[in-house]
Amino acid sequence: MSPFAAVAVKAVGAAGVAALLSMGVVSAATPSPSPSPTAAGTQPPASDSHADRRAVRRAVVEAEADVLGIKPEELVKDLKAGQKVSDLAKTKGMTKEQFAARLTTKLKPRLEALVDHKVITKVEADRVLDRIAKGYVPFWDGLHRRK
Repeated sequence: MSPFAAVAVKAVGAAGVAALLSMGVVSAATPSPSPSPTAAGTQPPASDSHADRRAVRRAVVEAEADVLGIKPEELVKDLKAGQKVSDLAKTKGMTKEQFAARLTTKLKPRLEALVDHKVITKVEADRVLDRIAKGYVPFWDGLHRRK
C-alpha cells in the first residue's frame, strides 16, 4: 500500500469514528450518568417538545380521578372505553359546575408543583384554571381522538 493510501485510510477511518462518537453510537470511555429519579411529571426530558402538555394532562387526569374517587388508571381505562367524565360525575351526583369547582381545588396544587419544577409557566397554569372556571372541563364529553 502506498503511503498516500495509508494516510487516506487513516483519515477516513478517524472521520468515521468521530461521526459515530458524535451520534452516540459508540460509547466513549467515560460512562454517561444515569438519570436521577424524580417525581412523576416534574422534570421533562430535554428532547421532549410536548412534555409540558403531557404533564398538564397527567395532572388533570389525576385531579379528575380524585374528584370522582377512583384511580387515574381506572379513569383512563373508562375514557378509552368510550365513557365520559360527565357520565361518571352524574353517577356521583355532581353537576358540571360542582365538578369544575372540585376539579379546580384538586388541580391547583398539582399545577403549582409543575410551575415550581419549571415544567410549565405560571401563565400556562393560570390559563388551564381559567378555562375550567369558564366552563371547559377536560374530558367532560369523553376523549376526542384525531382521525
